[in-house]
Amino acid sequence: MSREDPDQEKFAMDSSATQDSCSNDAPSPEREYDRYKDNPELLAETMPKASRMFSFDWASGFVSPFRPTPVDILSNLLQHVHFSSPGQDTLLDLGCGDGLVLLQALRTFPSSQLTRAIGVDLDLPLLEASRDKIFSANDSHNDNDNDNDGGCNDQNAIDAQSRLELYHGDLTGEDEPLTTVLGPPRPSQHSQPKTMNMLLQESSHLFVYLLPEALSKLAPLLLKAIESEHKIVCSMRWSIEGLDKYLVQGGSDQQYYIYALSPLL
Repeated sequence: MSREDPDQEKFAMDSSATQDSCSNDAPSPEREYDRYKDNPELLAETMPKASRMFSFDWASGFVSPFRPTPVDILSNLLQHVHFSSPGQDTLLDLGCGDGLVLLQALRTFPSSQLTRAIGVDLDLPLLEASRDKIFSANDSHNDNDNDNDGGCNDQNAIDAQSRLELYHGDLTGEDEPLTTVLGPPRPSQHSQPKTMNMLLQESSHLFVYLLPEALSKLAPLLLKAIESEHKIVCSMRWSIEGLDKYLVQGGSDQQYYIYALSPLL
């Protein structure tokens, strides 16, 4: 019995392997999971550029939503917030980003009700861009004074700059001086640099639009603000742990939460 030629045997094996590889799909390389490619609907809910930023571990990174403040939700929230002078006339936005919340509040409430709108954020370029935008808007209003009807909304927009204050710094630096980006129009000659503690004491309403990780770190401060200082706390999108019993307006369906020691009037 003759033995098969080794070369023919090798050729047969190679041909068989080639046929097997052609008959089956080649294994695809392992693909890294991408939540946005696998769930394209998320792209409609997330903006690629952050317009509100805040420190992740109070030292590095960011934990505020990487998307603009939802104007429709904000408008609904502001319908249930009341300002009155004196004593209940100052809004402080913790992690104000581009200042949209403050500007919307200033347009909504006249100076007789909301006398100061204050924002603090870690992102200095964003604060400076917001300040420059406000200056530009005021210049446009002044140039078109003869064309407007002198209505309340126009007047609120014009005097927004005089009621708006923007500061650069970390929310956890309680007594560390903040850098003034846009300050009061007539600061006192002997006034000291603002600190977080000073701004918290001067404010009647606190606003936060931060991710749950940041809210959990701020929860003790916000709880104290409600219980000891009778301040009103407003949160966009997420509830604040430990404040449930003080919820007076909003909820998960409304996507905003208003906390206070007593029901709102």
